[in-house]
Amino acid sequence: MLKDKFGRWCLQLQQLTKAKRWRSLVVLVGDEPWTVQQLDTSLALFLSAEISNDTSKKQGLAYADIANISDPHQLISVNKKNYSQYLGTEQNVIVFSADNMPENNSGDFTSDFDIDAFAALSGALVAGGVFLLLLKPWQVEQLKQSQSQDYFLQRFIRQLVAEQCYLINEETIEFPSLLPLNESVITPVNTNHHVQLTTNSQVMKLPYGCVTQEQVLAVEAMLKVLSGHRDRPLVLTADRGRGKSTALALAACQMLENAKQPIKIIITAASKQALIIFFQQVEQHLSSAKVLTTHVEHPNGLIVYYPIDVLLKEQPEASIVMVDEAAAIPVYLLQQLLAHYHRLIFASTIHGYEGAGRGFSIKFRQVLQRLMPHWRNMHINEPIRWASNDPLEKFVFASCLLNAKLPSYDNNTQAITQAITQAITQTINQTDTTTVELVSAEQLLENEMLLQQTFAVLVTAHYQTSPSDLKILLNNKAVSLFVLRIGANVLGVAMLMREGHVDEKLVELVNGNQRRLRDQFLPQSLLVHCGIKDSFNYSYQRVMRIAIHPQYQGQGLGRDFLYQIEQSIAKQGIDFIGASFAGNATLVNFWQCSGFSVARVGFSKDKASGEHSCLVTKALTPKAGALQPVITQQFYRQFDYWLTDEFKHMSATLIWQLLHGNIALKTLTLDSEIMQSVNDFSTGQRQFSSCVYALHQWLLKHCTDPFNVGVLPLLARILQKHSIEQVCQQYGFTGKKALNQHLINYIKLQQS
Repeated sequence: MLKDKFGRWCLQLQQLTKAKRWRSLVVLVGDEPWTVQQLDTSLALFLSAEISNDTSKKQGLAYADIANISDPHQLISVNKKNYSQYLGTEQNVIVFSADNMPENNSGDFTSDFDIDAFAALSGALVAGGVFLLLLKPWQVEQLKQSQSQDYFLQRFIRQLVAEQCYLINEETIEFPSLLPLNESVITPVNTNHHVQLTTNSQVMKLPYGCVTQEQVLAVEAMLKVLSGHRDRPLVLTADRGRGKSTALALAACQMLENAKQPIKIIITAASKQALIIFFQQVEQHLSSAKVLTTHVEHPNGLIVYYPIDVLLKEQPEASIVMVDEAAAIPVYLLQQLLAHYHRLIFASTIHGYEGAGRGFSIKFRQVLQRLMPHWRNMHINEPIRWASNDPLEKFVFASCLLNAKLPSYDNNTQAITQAITQAITQTINQTDTTTVELVSAEQLLENEMLLQQTFAVLVTAHYQTSPSDLKILLNNKAVSLFVLRIGANVLGVAMLMREGHVDEKLVELVNGNQRRLRDQFLPQSLLVHCGIKDSFNYSYQRVMRIAIHPQYQGQGLGRDFLYQIEQSIAKQGIDFIGASFAGNATLVNFWQCSGFSVARVGFSKDKASGEHSCLVTKALTPKAGALQPVITQQFYRQFDYWLTDEFKHMSATLIWQLLHGNIALKTLTLDSEIMQSVNDFSTGQRQFSSCVYALHQWLLKHCTDPFNVGVLPLLARILQKHSIEQVCQQYGFTGKKALNQHLINYIKLQQS
């Protein structure tokens, strides 16, 4: 009887969900036998084509153990390693377990809830679909009794409010009330995405293969980038499920089909994985093209995928450059594209796992306004895969803080700026105007507004924020959170990880390359990559993120904030403070000016940032102060040699900045023979090759002087040993004679 009642409830839910073109979130709270029984009943309905009068095959995914259900073959089993392969697919049902595992048999449960997979897979569910979330009774019970230390899960369960989900508990066996089914809202579900549904259910054909009128306008705006005036890039933004990547593909198809002469379209992204939908849509809508893994061949031209680092390095010719998921690429790399190409489209999701988008939305627009003031902006609001006000989307946004809005202080900007100036010009300790507060996870759990503001500011600091960052913030006991306030305004946030002092047996395994430890990045890197054998004997605080509200950046507030954090953790007896980040000259300069020294630069470039990672440290205790020079000297002793091999293609500006921070070079005195050889070259008495060793030594020393852009060709030619042809091509010299004259003129100028 109960099974029949649940079956009828599921059928009514499916009818309502399809009528609204929404996706429903159903939460099942119960032990395994009961949960399996509910899954058997519900999946038989949700995956049945006959029940829904839909002849298409129903698909479903399971991020859970489904071995005990009657027909597990109804669902594709996915896990942490492979779920990303299904992000571009369309699913009717998703089963997801939020189960936890006991740690050390102590009864202390630690969350094993993969929130990144939860948020990502929700985007694969189509209109009319159902997301079945499985919880255990003890998870909900611990929340009621405030016993759980899993603050993330506590907050997550609190978000399960009636208007966003249907919660069914084994203990109560009550089925939630459903909204009355209003026949006037029933519309056929557009499963093929070839037509646009109007409000009165009339079907209207739209051009270009678009599904919504907004998508049509987006395609037309992209076509205008190719045919209109140069240097007027388009920024296309959207939340998930709005057809942004499809719009890019449809525009590319139109460009090729209507080209009067051969064109080359370049498409780039933070990873090739992000372009799955793009290439699928091109293949679907461009029948005359040959679609391969990374490029498309058409009688009128090509579409070619380039990784962002390769694109910037090779700078191939292109009729137009498209950037998908631009928020996942650092702003300074996007800025380099503006210098090389005149027709650009930047498309990005501004919420969600694809890329947080805050830094992109704020910082990159400031760059565009300065460099290309005629740029255009367009935002797609209307969902395609589901209707507006979708309950599942609302819940995912709220529970994962994808809707966290950056606080705006437009009304009192002047007063805050004056307070900042006062704080910086006074002693850098805590003042009456600025306060630095160590905020606990418990405080964040109890103060939703503080949590949202804090997370929104944190997101601006990094291009790869994900929902799991929120979980780390609330659950990881090794994490410390510092908040900078001026009055009631949150202007700065820093997230630090406590590391060091690990059991010797584990250190031996790390040293023997038999194991890598989580949350031990600094001492592990110093041991494995820098050869500091006793690195784990010290305590560390690693700055995972530090962010200043974008309205108040560039005023010295970040350096002041960092200094106050150092003062706080030094009182705890912490030996080192450090950080690891994608190394560009601006960031390296920030950390060097804050008293940090470079300990390591990664040999390979990060796939997402396209830059070498940099590790910096700063000693806070006398014990650490004795080791810090050793770490720094070991790096710079080898850096000079790496420039002709591992760092042969490193940015010359970054090389200068790294050398500029070498304190040992500042005190270096060049002998008379070295200076005589440099003088002989600059006066034309001797050739470059016969003086190159002396020029090399002089240039190393010269990098400690103030920056002059004219030094860059010298760094490439002398330190990196680039060929004459390479340097001439990169810096615009007409040939060997012009390059040689630049070297002579530059050195003369520095000696005068």
